[in-house]
Amino acid sequence: MNSKHVNSYQATTALIRAFFEAFTMGIMDSLYPTDDTDKKYNPRNIKQAMLEHYDQIADAFFMIMFTMFIRLNYRDVADAQQRLTKEFETKKPTMQDYLRFACKTQKLYDAMVTEYKQNFDYLLRGKFYDVAEYLKQYTHGNQLSVANEPLAINLMVRTILKSYTTGIKLSKTKKASLHQPTILRLLIINIHLLINDSQLKPGEADLNELFLTACGSETNMNVMLNTLDETYQELIKEEGIVSTNDQSN
Repeated sequence: MNSKHVNSYQATTALIRAFFEAFTMGIMDSLYPTDDTDKKYNPRNIKQAMLEHYDQIADAFFMIMFTMFIRLNYRDVADAQQRLTKEFETKKPTMQDYLRFACKTQKLYDAMVTEYKQNFDYLLRGKFYDVAEYLKQYTHGNQLSVANEPLAINLMVRTILKSYTTGIKLSKTKKASLHQPTILRLLIINIHLLINDSQLKPGEADLNELFLTACGSETNMNVMLNTLDETYQELIKEEGIVSTNDQSN
């Protein structure tokens, strides 16, 4: 029987990888409206995009991931807010201070910093952080803190959609739709990575089978679908997203 919980290190690193991948693909899908992935994700294009948005990535990461890390590491979000207020009542916190608090322990914060740099480094070299390489290199750790699978999946879906949408906005192309093939790919690969800590094996399967394999159970898949719908509705209201059915970009 599969574990019903995800280790904090596994969840944190998978969410960081998903942020960078979705954020970058949001930019690239906006700048290069084509399904020719070789052209769209050409290393030169990726490097250029990262250099142009270099100064915006840290802020985007903080705005999206701070909340995700709080929900991942604190069972009671209201209590965490009270602790946060008390923690910084006598000093003005930096972005790093907030993220350190969200990660809860210094070791998990250090792992977060390492993964941030690793993902960023790959993109500056014009490459996405390959799943196989990620599995070999990501920061493992033993920690009593774990997240139940439904929560972890909820956070992953929200990370992907919000990061992708932020990439679209920062591209300044006035694009207002999500490229459905990209979103589906991001969800399947990154949820599978999160829950199974392994690379999805290639093979013929319909979309429902792929999602079921990635999520590990029908319960988890329903969480994924519900979160997808909830987050999309938020993006319609808050970000002006008009459709997820952009097949041709």
